[in-house]
Amino acid sequence: MKKSFRLLILFVVVIVLAGCIKTVSGQAGYGDKIRILVIKGVKEVNIKGSDRGSLEIRRSGYGSVAINGRGRDLPLRLTPQSDFIYLNGKPFRGTIEVRDSKEGLMVINELFLESYLVGIINNEISSKWPEDVIKTQAVIARTYALYSKNKKNKGLYHLEGSIMGQVYSGVGKEDSIAHKAVKETAGEILTYSGEPALTVYHSNAGGMTDSSKDVWAHPYPYLQSVKSPYDIDAPRVYWEYGITAESLKQALNKAGYRIGEPESIDIDNLTSAGRIKTTLITDGDNKRVTLSGEDLRKILGYSNLKSTIFEVTKSGDSFLFKGRGWGHGVGLSQWGAKGMAENGSSYKEILNHFYPGTDLVKVY
Repeated sequence: MKKSFRLLILFVVVIVLAGCIKTVSGQAGYGDKIRILVIKGVKEVNIKGSDRGSLEIRRSGYGSVAINGRGRDLPLRLTPQSDFIYLNGKPFRGTIEVRDSKEGLMVINELFLESYLVGIINNEISSKWPEDVIKTQAVIARTYALYSKNKKNKGLYHLEGSIMGQVYSGVGKEDSIAHKAVKETAGEILTYSGEPALTVYHSNAGGMTDSSKDVWAHPYPYLQSVKSPYDIDAPRVYWEYGITAESLKQALNKAGYRIGEPESIDIDNLTSAGRIKTTLITDGDNKRVTLSGEDLRKILGYSNLKSTIFEVTKSGDSFLFKGRGWGHGVGLSQWGAKGMAENGSSYKEILNHFYPGTDLVKVY
């Protein structure tokens, strides 16, 4: 038996899975697990245990890989002998599953829900923030995870570990404060009509959150517009972003909107909190494209167009966006919650403020 295969047997239990993975169903329990998509669309990954050599997994064709040079069909499920498994040098709890897609390899981390939450805290906020904000983050992250799991219970994974889900990168950002907040709120979630609520959140509302109906045209009774005055005290609450007309044209064309070099960007409609519902972009031939504010953010980049509270002006061949806040503006504002905690609000009061009409319950 060659070294590469001896290494594979010593280091992991490899299970070639046929068909879809059976996920945990039913009422949430302390031992429930969550499946997080942590890597997607790559040609290779490196996996190793805490005290073993590494496994180089390279995509060799659709549905197959070479592990340290030897062929193997996908999917693979890799279980460490010790506490952690290292994925591209980063430690993760639980198991690692490697699958294939049209875009490339995808890696799913399956672990206990409470362990997952500890890894989220310092990716979403800071454990240096007030204790009640950290507890708030633990509750809404747990609720959001269970909501997503219920929606995607038959899927390959429940959430992405990026800004498209909840930012999660394994064990590296864990600390004792995050562990404490998760432990002290263990099993607590927000419900509406007996089901986990959609506890969306964002960095900074710019002074007021918006209703889901205004931003996404989908009304949730507990996702209403509420004041968030402490947002204005946050650093970098105001922002600017510039882009040339030619670059804007290229971005729109890439997204499937056929338009010439834009001459103007007009604001067509606003929400009650001042967010842009729709924009009207017109080129030199008077061809027009109508986009929602959130679609324009997606096209230009969420880190560039940080929110849909903005004004836009044109100077020469460039457009300048000036705005405030960061994120879609629905649900909880993390900087707003921080300000509330610093001014004496408990995590239960913060949750009640940003998700009115929900119930805080302990499900395990």
